[in-house]
Amino acid sequence: MSLRLWVNAMVDFLPQVVCDQQDKCGEGPLWDWRKQSLVWIDVENATVRSLKPPLASISILSRDVPVVGVGLNSDGGYLISGGDGLYALNAAGAEPLIRNFNGKKLILNDLLVDPHGRVYVGSYYWAEDMIEPGALFLIDEHLHMSVVADDIMLANGLGLSPDHRTLYFADSAARIIYAFDVDPKDGSLSNRRPFVKVPPEEGLPDGLTVDADGYVWNAHWYGSEVVRYDPDGVLERRIRFPSSQISSVAFGGSDLTDLYVTSAGQSWPSRYMPAGYDPHGNNVGGPLYRVSLDVAGRREFVANVRK
Repeated sequence: MSLRLWVNAMVDFLPQVVCDQQDKCGEGPLWDWRKQSLVWIDVENATVRSLKPPLASISILSRDVPVVGVGLNSDGGYLISGGDGLYALNAAGAEPLIRNFNGKKLILNDLLVDPHGRVYVGSYYWAEDMIEPGALFLIDEHLHMSVVADDIMLANGLGLSPDHRTLYFADSAARIIYAFDVDPKDGSLSNRRPFVKVPPEEGLPDGLTVDADGYVWNAHWYGSEVVRYDPDGVLERRIRFPSSQISSVAFGGSDLTDLYVTSAGQSWPSRYMPAGYDPHGNNVGGPLYRVSLDVAGRREFVANVRK
């Protein structure tokens, strides 16, 4: 490791609580650069919130639609994905766009918009025995939905490299962040390979983002940390949190050097917990955090999806 990377890895970036509403399952942070505000979700309360710095005023964007992931949409509002499929959310409310695929109800997790306004989103059918795998889909502006990767245990975070040629995708239950080659013409994926295999003692790879230098930031559920990997998948730094259920990450702020981090206050015990993990201990989670960094993120792309 170079001296610069070693020094960066040793810097103590302290998390600050910016909202302590104790989300049961905070998720899906997204910086809306159009409005200079952060959007994030409480999955268990089916709530989408918006926070506008510096005074941290909070507004409710939606209360009634199951939601896990969120992305910017060209109508000035958002796309939201969750247990009832894909919706458009704007000032008029939430409008269903896609709720089934090949006759099967869609249960969707995180989503990601690409430079062409297309949407990647994963499906999941969570159970302790993991009977049914999910898939990764691509949705175009005409709402055509196609499978671009299958055999997914628990679909989670998504991110693109700065040149848009590599897609990163976390399968939490497999404890693997995969990398795919992206065809820029049609968004299809190929050359699926493990980018990082997260050790069991570090928890599960959850939400992720990619910074301007091409480094991948990943929230470790059960692990009380956010980690940064270089483009070769080598660990560059860890940031520790008082909460154990760290769920997702997003860059925000006027210069995109603030890292917003969600957590979950409702305990989720499972057979994927690290050895010795106490699901009933203190500081399971709930707050929304912010960490001021020495690196910057990138603007999120805007989807061009309409019914």
